[in-house]
Amino acid sequence: MLVIVPAHNESEQIADTIESVLQQSLPPTQVVVACDNCTDDTAAIAARYPVTVMETVDNRARKSGAMNQAWLAHGQDADFVLTMDADTTLANDTLEHLLVGLLDGRRRAAVCARYWAKDSTGLAWRLQRLEYARYDDTRELRGWRVQVASGAASLYRGSVLRYVVAEFDRPGPWDEHSLIEDYGLTLDLKTLGYEVRAAPGATVLTDTPDTFKELWQQRQRWGRGGVDECRKRGWTPATRRDLLAYMLFGFGLTMRLLWVFYVVLILVLATGFAFSLLGLVPLAVMWVERVSSAWRVPGRTWVDLTIAGTVLVEDVYGMFLETCTSVSIFKSLRSSQQVW
Repeated sequence: MLVIVPAHNESEQIADTIESVLQQSLPPTQVVVACDNCTDDTAAIAARYPVTVMETVDNRARKSGAMNQAWLAHGQDADFVLTMDADTTLANDTLEHLLVGLLDGRRRAAVCARYWAKDSTGLAWRLQRLEYARYDDTRELRGWRVQVASGAASLYRGSVLRYVVAEFDRPGPWDEHSLIEDYGLTLDLKTLGYEVRAAPGATVLTDTPDTFKELWQQRQRWGRGGVDECRKRGWTPATRRDLLAYMLFGFGLTMRLLWVFYVVLILVLATGFAFSLLGLVPLAVMWVERVSSAWRVPGRTWVDLTIAGTVLVEDVYGMFLETCTSVSIFKSLRSSQQVW
């Protein structure tokens, strides 16, 4: 099993990442740290460990270009290839669970790990880790089917990666024109008729943006990249679920705006509100779902439960994410120029 870790200026975290890989119950055959245009000590720190350290050459495709160069140099004959972010750490048995999950289906081309937020501080971090918990609940309800084999940590069949390169006639498995290469590859795999799943037993901890400004930039890239990938492919069996999700998002956003308009209208006309106990049932169900999800967050505290229990804070955060998505869709429809 080959592990590829693309890294750009990750001197603060690369040691923890490498150590988590080397301490696996199922040790990898080779670990390649692809240092991409680093201006810090990432390469020097990585070189202290029994891993292969390579520096990218003339790479302008960022993460996807770094992974392609590492794959071309070291992974073309590998039976299994794990890619992971340089700011992510694996639980000690992650590789073992990923391999079991990958071999569980004949048409399964990739499996990804369940990811949780690393310990940090601040409201942005707390909201993101609650969000990750909600997303994990959704994956479980869907039988561990996933929209994307997350770049945080995903294991691929080597034979399928070689097939992708041949079918799509490109230098490496990852599309170097995609803003979110993990989603692009996932859609490629689904287009070729393969399955992509999450492995329930495989868990990782990943870094999260510290500020809402950084979070906005991250979600703009994710959102723009996702819309662009769907537009590029059109309505296909691989994209239709995601395109329907965008349509439902538009419908939900419209209903939210109509509700706000309705409340403002009532206040302006001074007609008053009529309360109904029956109307409180959906709110009660939502409250229970929020608190129970927060309860399952690793390392939860009373602050997390309070944020979930008050509902309003997460609703405002939800509107923040909806705004990110709306702006991403607008930018994708307006311009073909992508910005990292």
